[in-house]
Amino acid sequence: MSSQDEIRAKRLARLAALQQSSQQESSSSRTPPEPSTPKEKPQPVKKEPEAPKPAPVQKRPAEEPSTSSAPPKQTPPAESKLSSPEQVDKWLRAEIPRTFGVGFSGSPKFSDVGSSGPLSADSIEDVFVEILTDTGTPGSTLPIAYLFDVYKKAFQLKRILPKKDQIYDQKLAIVNTIIGFCASYGLICFQIPEMVLNNDIEKSVDIFIERSDMSPFLVDIINKAIESDYLLDLMNLLLPTISAKLHGLNLHKPEYSKFLSIWENLVSVKPVAAIFSQVDGFRPPDSSKGLDFEHKTLLGSFLRLSPLAGEVATFYFAGGAKSDAQLELSSSQLMPLFSSAQNEMKVVFDRIWFIVDKLIRGSPQTRQDMMKWFADLVNVSHLRTGSHAKASKLPSDGFMFNISYLLIRLSMPFLDYPMFTKINKIDPDYFGPKNKLLDVKEDARMYSSSSEADEYYSNSMDEDTNFISDCFYLSLTYMEYGIGGMITQHGRLKSELKRSTEMISRMQRDPAARGMLPRITEFLNTSRCRLYAIDAVSLDQNVNSEIFDFVIGASQFMVRTIDPQHKHPFPKLEVPIFQIEKVSQLDDHDFLKTKTPVPWKFFPEYMLSGLINYCKFISRYGVNALMNNEEKLSVFVEFATILLRCPELIGNPHMKGSIVEIFFGGCLPMRNGSPGYMANIFNTNKLVLNNLLYSLLDIYVMIEKTGASSQFYDKFNSRFYISMIIEELWHNDHYRNQLTDYSRHNVEFFIRFIARMLNDTTFLIDEAFNSLNSIHNLQVEFNAREAGSEGNTDEFGTTEELESNLSTEESKAKSYMGLANQTMKLFKLFTKQVPEGFTIGELVDRLAGMMDYNLALLVGPKCSTLKVKEPEKYDFDPKKTLGDICEVYANLSGESKFKQAVAKDGRSFDVKYFEKAKRILTTKTTLDDGLIKDFYSFGLAADQERVAFEQEELEMGEVPDELLDPLMFTLMEDPVILPGSRITIDRSTVKAHLLSDPTDPFNRMPLKLEDVIDDVEMKEKVTQFKQSKRKTGA
Repeated sequence: MSSQDEIRAKRLARLAALQQSSQQESSSSRTPPEPSTPKEKPQPVKKEPEAPKPAPVQKRPAEEPSTSSAPPKQTPPAESKLSSPEQVDKWLRAEIPRTFGVGFSGSPKFSDVGSSGPLSADSIEDVFVEILTDTGTPGSTLPIAYLFDVYKKAFQLKRILPKKDQIYDQKLAIVNTIIGFCASYGLICFQIPEMVLNNDIEKSVDIFIERSDMSPFLVDIINKAIESDYLLDLMNLLLPTISAKLHGLNLHKPEYSKFLSIWENLVSVKPVAAIFSQVDGFRPPDSSKGLDFEHKTLLGSFLRLSPLAGEVATFYFAGGAKSDAQLELSSSQLMPLFSSAQNEMKVVFDRIWFIVDKLIRGSPQTRQDMMKWFADLVNVSHLRTGSHAKASKLPSDGFMFNISYLLIRLSMPFLDYPMFTKINKIDPDYFGPKNKLLDVKEDARMYSSSSEADEYYSNSMDEDTNFISDCFYLSLTYMEYGIGGMITQHGRLKSELKRSTEMISRMQRDPAARGMLPRITEFLNTSRCRLYAIDAVSLDQNVNSEIFDFVIGASQFMVRTIDPQHKHPFPKLEVPIFQIEKVSQLDDHDFLKTKTPVPWKFFPEYMLSGLINYCKFISRYGVNALMNNEEKLSVFVEFATILLRCPELIGNPHMKGSIVEIFFGGCLPMRNGSPGYMANIFNTNKLVLNNLLYSLLDIYVMIEKTGASSQFYDKFNSRFYISMIIEELWHNDHYRNQLTDYSRHNVEFFIRFIARMLNDTTFLIDEAFNSLNSIHNLQVEFNAREAGSEGNTDEFGTTEELESNLSTEESKAKSYMGLANQTMKLFKLFTKQVPEGFTIGELVDRLAGMMDYNLALLVGPKCSTLKVKEPEKYDFDPKKTLGDICEVYANLSGESKFKQAVAKDGRSFDVKYFEKAKRILTTKTTLDDGLIKDFYSFGLAADQERVAFEQEELEMGEVPDELLDPLMFTLMEDPVILPGSRITIDRSTVKAHLLSDPTDPFNRMPLKLEDVIDDVEMKEKVTQFKQSKRKTGA
C-alpha cells in the first residue's frame, strides 16, 4: 500500500495532465482553482437599487456566506496549545461520512483516504479527488448535485460548531476548506468535465435551472471562475444551453419562470453582466434577418416572453383548445381575462427589466453592444408597419413590444416631468455622422428629401454620441416599428376577422364548402385571440401611462428643437413662428420648406409618426392613458396644436389628419354626459384657444391630398372629425368670435375654407342621393323577383349580383350621407354666426346653386327616387335634411347678395319648391315656425328678384358671344386674360374656379390669380354695349 503522500502525488499528477489537456483546447492559459480558505464573513454580491427586485429565490442563510473572496490557497491556522492531531483525526472520521456520504468502513467506503495515517486538513482534497475521480459519487449521483449536497451539509456543520471547542479554529478552517473545494470542483465539472466520473454538463445546467436553492452554489462557482480567468468559458457553457431551452417556452408554460430565475441570478454577478456581449449566441447568425434576433440569440430567449405571442393568446382567451365554434367573448367575460394577462405581463416584464437593467449597467462594452443589438434589430424590421407584410416572417409583436417598453423605461430618467431639466442632454444633431446605430437612408424626413438631409449633414463632425441620445432615438424608432408594428397588426387582424366571418357565412350556405369550416373557424378564433391580447396590452393603464409619459417627454424635446431659441419649455414657444403674407403660401410647399426650422426638417418622419399613431390608437379605447391625466395631456395637446398651426413643420398631411382624429376622440362627450377629456384644455389653454380653430380650418382645406392610397376617403374622414370638433368648440363664445373675425379681417383664409366646404357638401349630397336612387331601383327589382317576377337580368344581373350591388350601394349611401349631414351642421353654425361671410363674390353664386339644387332633389319631381326601405340605415332622414336646408336659407335670408344669387339661378330655383317644403316642414316636422316663415318669405322675395332680373335681361337683348364669360355664359363685368391659354374670362369666374382648382380651366397649366392680365379692350367693349342698351331703352 502506498503512503498518503504518494497517493496524493499520483492524483495531482493526473489532475495536472488533465489540466494541461484543457489548456491546449482553451484560447488562454488557465489553472484549475485550488481550494481556498474563505473569509469568516465575506459580503454577498451587492444588488443595484435602481432595478426592480427579481422573483424570490431561495436565499443562502446569513451564516452561509459566499466563498467568492477567498484567497487562492487554503492554509490551516496554527494549532492551539490544546489541539492535537488525534482530536482532529477523530473528529474528521466522524464528520466525513456524515458530510460526504462515504465512510471508512461499510459501504461505500474510501479505499485510500485515511488508510495510512491520521486524517488532517490536508486530507480534505484527497476525499474530493477519490470520490470524484476514482470511486464516483455515492449512488452515482450527478457530481454537481453531489457537490451541492456536500456544500449544504458543510454550512449546516459550520452552524453547529461549538465555539468553545478547543480545536474550534481548526474545525472552522476545515469546514471552510470543504465549502471552497465544493465550488472549486463544481467549476472543474465544467472546466475539465472528463476528470469527474459520471459528469454531464447539460444535466448539470439542467439541475441549476430546476433547483433555485442551488443559486448560492452557482454564484460561488462563478466567483471561482472569475478568480481563474475562466468566466467567459463558463458562460459559453451555461448561457447558450439555458437560452436554447427557454426558446421553446412562453407564458402558457409555467416552466419559463425557472429560466428567468437563473437569468436573474447570473446577471446579478456584475462580472457576468460585464462580459455578456462576448458570450456565444449574443449576436444572431444572420443580422439581416429579424427572426434570427428573436429565435437564435441569448436575449431573444427571454425578450419574447409575452401574452402577445400567438400560442399564449390562444391559451388565455380560448383555453388553449381547438373549437369548431366561433369564439366571441362579451365584455364581462373579457375583463377578468384581460386582468389575468396584464398581471402576468407585469410580473414577467419586471423580471425582464431587472435582467436588462443589470446588463446595461454591467460595463460600457455590454451597454454599447446592447444598444447596437437593439438598433440592428429595428433596422431590419421596418416592414412590420407595412400593409402587406407577412407577420410570420418578421419579429413578433410581443418581442418588439417588450424591447420598446424597455427602451422607454431606460429613457424616462432624462425625460423628467415636469421640469425636463435633462432634455438638453439629447443631441438634436444626432442624424448625421454621429449616428452609428440607426439606418435612416430610406426614411422620409419631416420636410426635406434624404438628399437634402445628406447635404445638410455633410460638413458635420463625426463625434461619439452619449447613451442618453442613443437610448432616446432608439426609443422613438421602436415607437414606430415596435409598438407601431403591433398597431398595424391590430388593424390587419380586424380585417382578417371581417373576411373570415364573411367567408364562414358563405360556406354555411354552401353544402359543398362546409368541409372547410373547421379550418377557417380555427383561423378566425386564433386571430380573435391575438386581437384580444393586443387589446389587453393596450388597456393596461400602468404600461400605457409609462409610454404616454415618454410621449410627453419626447413632445417637449421636439418643441424645444422647433423653438428658434431652443429654450422651450422655459419660456414656452409661442406660435405661429412666422406670419404668412398671403393665404396662397399655406399651400405652397416649396415656400414652406424654406421656413422649416433645422435640424427639425431633417429628422426622420417616423420620430413623430410613432408618437402620433400611438396616441391615435389608444384614444380609440374607452379607457386610455390620455384620460384623467389633464396636466400631462395639456403638454401633448399644445405640441399637437403647434404642429397643426405651423404649416412649415410637417409635409405629410396624413399625419395632421391623425392629430385631428386624436382631438376628435378627446372632444366627444363621455358616456356619462360629461365633457370630453380634452374639452377643458380646448377651453382654457391659452396656446390652444388662440390657434386651434385656425388650425382646423386650414387642415380642412389642405387635407385634400394625404399621400396615402386611401386619400379620397381619408380627406372626408378628417373633415368629418374637424366638423365634430368645431361643433363642440361652438359652445365657447371665444371660438365663435374668432370665426367672425376671420370672415372680416382674414377674408382670403375664410373664403378658402368655405369654398372647400361647399365643394364637399355638393359632392357628398350628390353621391349620397345617387346611391339612394340606386338603392331604390335595386329594392324595387328585388321585391319584384321575390313576388315571382323573372326580373330584369340584363340591367341588374343575377340575384347574387343584385344582392352584392345592393350591399355596395348601401355602404356608400351610409358613408356619404353621414359625412353630408355633419357638413350641413357646419353650414348651419357658420351661416348663423357670420351670414355676411357667405355673400362674398367668389362664394355666393356657388352656395346659392348648391342650396337650390338640393332643395329641388328633396321636394321636386325626382324626390320619389329617394324613397328607400329603412332610410335610417343610411343615416338618411329626408325631413331632417330638408329642415337643415331650410335653416341655412333662413340664416342667410337677410343678405341681399344671397337673394340675388338665388334669383339668378335659372337651373334649379323654383318658388314652388319653397311652397312644397313649407307644407312638409309645417305638418311633418317640429322645426321652429319662425325659421319656416323666414325660409318661405325668402323664397317669395327671391322669386320677385328673379322676375326683375328676367325683365332686365329681356331689355338687354342678345349679348355678343365675345362679351360672354366662356364658362358661365353671362355678360362679363371685369374681363381678364389668362396668361397661359390667352382666353378672356370674368375675374369673378377665375376666383371661383381657383378656389377648387389651381389650374387654367382651358389648358390645365398652373395658374395664380395675381398672374391674370386686365383685358382693357374687352372692358371697354362691355361698357359700350351696356351704354348702347341703355340708350336704346331710353
